[in-house]
Amino acid sequence: MAIAIVGILAGIGWTNIQPEVDRFRMMKAARLLHADLQSLRALAIATNRETRVHFLLADSALDPADVQLGEWLLQVGNRSSNSSEWDTLPVDMNGEGDNSAGERSLSPGGADEVPHISLAPWPTLVGPGTDNADSIVFSPRGWVANPATDFSSGYVDLRIVNKRALGEGRTEEVTLSVSRGGLTRLEVGASSMLPATSVGVGEVTTP
Repeated sequence: MAIAIVGILAGIGWTNIQPEVDRFRMMKAARLLHADLQSLRALAIATNRETRVHFLLADSALDPADVQLGEWLLQVGNRSSNSSEWDTLPVDMNGEGDNSAGERSLSPGGADEVPHISLAPWPTLVGPGTDNADSIVFSPRGWVANPATDFSSGYVDLRIVNKRALGEGRTEEVTLSVSRGGLTRLEVGASSMLPATSVGVGEVTTP
């Protein structure tokens, strides 16, 4: 009887804790991407070379029954503009070194695996110049070099989504809004269980 009671109490406790665990994981993934964007902006300024976040994989369906997906690369160009080569961090420019520092994966088995938390499909990103599709490119001035067509109302919006919440009929997601000036605003979307909040600054600026 005592064991049964303990089991019931443990089950009730986990039911209450699980949503908080998922929110923590969602914020962890969003802050990882936020930190990557800001660190690449700073690296572009420090090295006088272009840098970019190159997105590889999004969760197109956002089906709660499927595994989470989300992958991107952190890369440095070989020029201050119109880079013809991109090196995944850490910088070695020969493509033969360890690229683990610049590879991000929320997907199962990935180094940054976050169960039930996915990167939603990003908006169309043609990128500046050639071969920069699906990328946010920072110039050595710290600006986002992408063309105006890549911005919606002055921002490139990226979303990190809690898929378990979707399966329970709730919407919980974090939007990262990247401005032309290279600053990123991180905003938690409102839901029935999660208040809306904003972190960081996202100014609408013109170079």
